[in-house]
Amino acid sequence: MIIAIASGKGGVGKTTVSVNAAVLLSFLGRTILVDGDVALPNVHVHLNFNPSVALPEVLKGEVSLEEAIYEMRFKVGKKETTLHVLLSSGPLEKIELDGFPEIVKKLERDYDFVIVDVAAGLNKYALLPLMASEKIYVVVNPERASIEDGKKVTMVASSIGKEVSGVIVNRYRGERDLVELAQKEISENLAGIVRESKLVKKAWEIGKPFVVAFPSSAVSKDVAKLAKNIAGIKTEIKKYGKLKYFLRLA
Repeated sequence: MIIAIASGKGGVGKTTVSVNAAVLLSFLGRTILVDGDVALPNVHVHLNFNPSVALPEVLKGEVSLEEAIYEMRFKVGKKETTLHVLLSSGPLEKIELDGFPEIVKKLERDYDFVIVDVAAGLNKYALLPLMASEKIYVVVNPERASIEDGKKVTMVASSIGKEVSGVIVNRYRGERDLVELAQKEISENLAGIVRESKLVKKAWEIGKPFVVAFPSSAVSKDVAKLAKNIAGIKTEIKKYGKLKYFLRLA
């Protein structure tokens, strides 16, 4: 299954969500994370790994797809998992994405979950990955402007004959009314709520996904629920209020 993680604008934590969800999805099935933003890639930074060859070289026909796929091992708590990654290494001045749909279709034959971290915004680098995906999830922050930006993704998806599969509210601090607004404007399916947490920054500083660095934290449990929902395992997402949020900070 090809799954796009998208956002109307940058800065909402889309790549953070993509990386951490992909790590936990790898426990539920064979998973590859693809950095679909060839112009301003960021996944390799989150993984603290610089590839010698990457997606742009595959698109230009300089290397085979197999040569650009890397295997990463993670230990989450006491369990180990393998996540495959196809990274981008830009920034690049010019790159054509025409071959991207064919690449992810090939990956779909070998993987249960192909997670595509789509370029933020609605530019040409976002369109083809959206077109190639079977499911589209939109990441927003619990803010009206962010929700309005996310709504634009649904409009673009509709214009290419796609529907948004769910909305992911990131950096949640108890704003239930804004979660409901996101469901109304973007998708009724609330795929996940990922709380605001200082541990996200701490994990970034040590160069690890936070689900690896802090597997028992509340924010990691939020992503575990998200991963299950993406995988089709129904999990209840609770919209707790501000008081409960502050009592559960972690």
